[in-house]
Amino acid sequence: MIETPRGEERWSARRSGWADPTAPLSGDGASDGASDGASPRDRRRQTVLACVLLVIAVSAGLRLWNLSSPGEYMFDEVYYAKDAKAMLDGRMDPKRDYPWEPGDVVSWAHPDAGKMAIAAGVALFGDRPLGWRLPAVVAGLVLLACVYPIARRLGLSRGWALVALTLAAADQLGIAQSRIATLDVFVAAWTVICIWCALRYVQDGRHTGWLVACGLTGGIAVATKWSGVFALLAVIVLIALGRRVVRLAPAERDTAGTARRRATPALLNVVVLFLALVALPAGVYLASYIPYFADGHTWAHFRELQSQMWRFNTTLSAPHSYASAAPTWIFDYRPVWYWFVDKGQYHGVVAMGNPFLWWTAVVALAAAPILAVWRRITLPLVPAVLVVVLYLPWFAASRTSFLYYMTPVAPFLAVLVAALAAVLVSSGRQVPRRTLIFLGVAAATVTAVAWDRIGQTAAFLFWELPGRATDAVALATASVAVAVAIALVGVGLARARTRPLLTAVVLGCIVGICVPFLPIVMDLGMEPEDFYRLIWFPSWI
Repeated sequence: MIETPRGEERWSARRSGWADPTAPLSGDGASDGASDGASPRDRRRQTVLACVLLVIAVSAGLRLWNLSSPGEYMFDEVYYAKDAKAMLDGRMDPKRDYPWEPGDVVSWAHPDAGKMAIAAGVALFGDRPLGWRLPAVVAGLVLLACVYPIARRLGLSRGWALVALTLAAADQLGIAQSRIATLDVFVAAWTVICIWCALRYVQDGRHTGWLVACGLTGGIAVATKWSGVFALLAVIVLIALGRRVVRLAPAERDTAGTARRRATPALLNVVVLFLALVALPAGVYLASYIPYFADGHTWAHFRELQSQMWRFNTTLSAPHSYASAAPTWIFDYRPVWYWFVDKGQYHGVVAMGNPFLWWTAVVALAAAPILAVWRRITLPLVPAVLVVVLYLPWFAASRTSFLYYMTPVAPFLAVLVAALAAVLVSSGRQVPRRTLIFLGVAAATVTAVAWDRIGQTAAFLFWELPGRATDAVALATASVAVAVAIALVGVGLARARTRPLLTAVVLGCIVGICVPFLPIVMDLGMEPEDFYRLIWFPSWI
C-alpha cells in the first residue's frame, strides 16, 4: 500500500487535507451534519470540481485564442493538413509507378487515423487553419481532462490531483501541440485514455470491458502513429504491477467497484490479454485503412506500404536543424520552432516543454525509486514507471527525432511532480493549507508578471556586470549563482520546517513561468529584446 512519512514528520490528516497525499482535499473525517444539507466533504468536492472545470476552461481559451494565426501551413501541417483534404476528396488511388502509395497523400509513412481526425475538422470548418487545427484543440483538451482522474487513481488526493492538472495545463508543449495540425497530440490523447482504462481494469475488479477499451484506444493510438504502441506497453506494465502497487486514493476506494477477479486458468488469461491487447488493436489498425482500400488498393499494396513505412520509421536519417536525441528531450535541450517571422515584432510558434516542470521531473524521476526503497513511500513510483515506459523506448531510436515526441509523456511528468510534492509537503512541519495555497498563487503571479524584470536583474548582476571584467569571470559568476540557488533549494527541502513552504513556491513558479512563453507559443508577437530574454540557452534558437 502507499505509505506516507511517519512519526513527527507526518501531519495530522484531521487538520489538513494536504497531510496524507492519498487523503481527500481536507481529510476523510468531515462531519455529515452540515446545516445546509451538504457535508463539508461534499462542498470541498464541489469546490475542487469547480477548479478542475476552471483550469480546463482557461486551457480551452489558450488553445482557441488566435488559433488561425499563422494563416498558412506551419511546419508539418504542409503534409498532414493537405493529406487530410486529399483523403476527403478521395485522391488516394494507386499511382502508376508506385501503386502502393496512397495517391496524393504524401505522409504515407504514418497510419491514417490522425489524418482522419484532421479531415473531420476540414469537413466541418473548411480547408483553412481553423478547420485544420480545431481537432487538435479537442484532442488536447481531452488529454487534459484525463489528467485529474488518472492522478486520483494513482493515489493522489483531490487537492494534489488538481495540482497535477494545473501543472499539465501550464506545460507549453501541450499548448503548442494542441494548436497545430500534426499527429502527436492525437497519439497523446489516446495514450492517456488507454492508461486511464488500464487503471480502471486493474483497480475495479478486472472487468473485461475495461480491457477491451484499452485495446480499442491503444489500437487508435497505433493507427495514428506507430509510437502509440507504447500505450499498450504501459497497459501491460500496469497489469503486471497489479492492484498491490497501483492503489486508489481513499475516496476512490469508497466508490470503486468491489468485484473481485475470479480465479481463471492462466492460459485463458493469456488468451484474453492477447485478444484484447494484440488482436483487437491490430483490427483497429487495419480498419483505419478502409479509405485506402476503398480507393482501389489491394492487399499486396497494403503489405508493400507497411514495408515502406517500416523502412522509413526505422532508418530515416535526414539532417534537420531542430532534430535532437531522445535522452536530451526531458532537459528541454532543443525546442522545435514551427513558425518564425520578423514583422518588426518577432512572431513565432515553438514546441518546448515548461522548463521548470521538466527539470523538476528529472529530480522526481531520481527521487521516486530512492523514496520507495529507503523510506517505503511508493506514491511517486507508478507515475515514474509510466514516464519511463513511455519515454525510454525512444532511446533505442536511430532515426531523426524531435522533442515534440514527448507529447504523450508530458502529462505524466506533471503527475509525477505533483506526487513528489505531496510527499514533501506531508513529510514537513505542519503549515495551514491556506498558507500553502497563498504561497503557490503568489509565486505563480510574481513569476508570470515580473519574470522579465527578475531576469533582467539577474542577468545584470550575475552576467553583464562580471562580464565587464572578462567573459571567464561572467561565466564563473553565473555558474556560482546557479549552484548557490540550487543549494538553497536543497537546504530548504531538507528542513522539515521550510519543506512545505518551499514546495508550494516551486509549484507556483512552475505554473507562472508558462505565461512569459505564451507569445512564442500562440504567435502573439513580441519585441526582439523581450524575445531574446526568453532564449536562455543557445540551443533554444
